[in-house]
Amino acid sequence: MSLANTHLDEYRLDYERSNMDAFENRMSMYGAFEAYKNDTPNTIPGYQDLINEYDGHRTVSVIVMKRESLTSTAARHCTVGSVQATSTYVTPSWTTIEVDFMMAPSEHKGNYLKYQQVFNQRMKTVERTFLEALDTGGYASLEANHSTVNAADGNPFTVAADSMVVPAADNDLFYNEILGIMAANDLPADNLNVISSPRMMALVSEYINQGAGNDKNRAFQFGPFNFFYSNRITVGVNDRDTVFVAPQGSLAFLSYVDEDSKLGSKSGDHEWSEQLLPRLGFNVGLLVTKDCADLSSLGGGATSASLKENYMFSFDYSFLTAYDSGTLGSSIFKANFTKA
Repeated sequence: MSLANTHLDEYRLDYERSNMDAFENRMSMYGAFEAYKNDTPNTIPGYQDLINEYDGHRTVSVIVMKRESLTSTAARHCTVGSVQATSTYVTPSWTTIEVDFMMAPSEHKGNYLKYQQVFNQRMKTVERTFLEALDTGGYASLEANHSTVNAADGNPFTVAADSMVVPAADNDLFYNEILGIMAANDLPADNLNVISSPRMMALVSEYINQGAGNDKNRAFQFGPFNFFYSNRITVGVNDRDTVFVAPQGSLAFLSYVDEDSKLGSKSGDHEWSEQLLPRLGFNVGLLVTKDCADLSSLGGGATSASLKENYMFSFDYSFLTAYDSGTLGSSIFKANFTKA
């Protein structure tokens, strides 16, 4: 006699009762994108009106006044100079981004993973994909728009390839020196955004937590900074960190949802809507379509004529920086912290 015929089949713990894949599906640090998004209300207080007037085709612009130079004299006179004020426009350049996935409700028949569990996981992947692309875009904008002019070149840091070279011996006092560097460039230093590679966290943590009882107290220099960290920022082989510093009001990020999604349009098996993606922090457009397709290869209850659901998320976006006519240089400064 034997109980072999009634032996339990392989046991699998329910998916929601485990965190085994938490780090397989980990998110990253998206500080370049977050810095642009957070600074938008300071740089363009009316950004929402600007977005509302954009329709995917219509040009929308921000009016700016160029810097002008007037000449002072030592005497009053009746002849007035002819220098006129000059205005121009900053026109956002828009990029469309789309991420999609497919769901097959019938394949979950007899499967340990239920429809909602898989859907939730795929939504996290959608957000991660968007965040990586936007963070890459934010870093590209910083690289393209950091200042090529630095009135503090050589005092204290030498500028090479438009980046301040900060020797290892001076790493610990950079955040004190940057205040004077901003002042030398006629920029405010009371509220600065710092976007850097991740290792900078260690330096900031070390000095911001020092107190008067330590041999060297560096905590005094960490007052006016908002720190953002990004894994997309490239660090040179001889550097420990790459850093961008900009006064508040230097960066802006705009996003636009297509009109059909705003209207909630419907046509047959096509349905548009707006959806908030919480990790992004703003609405995107969603188009859901449903079709009949041969899904028999998926197993479960799927057949050669099963329901196929398509989820397509999209939006337009633009990265902007404070206007720079090229004379003074932009308000974004780059620095490389070296290892030696």
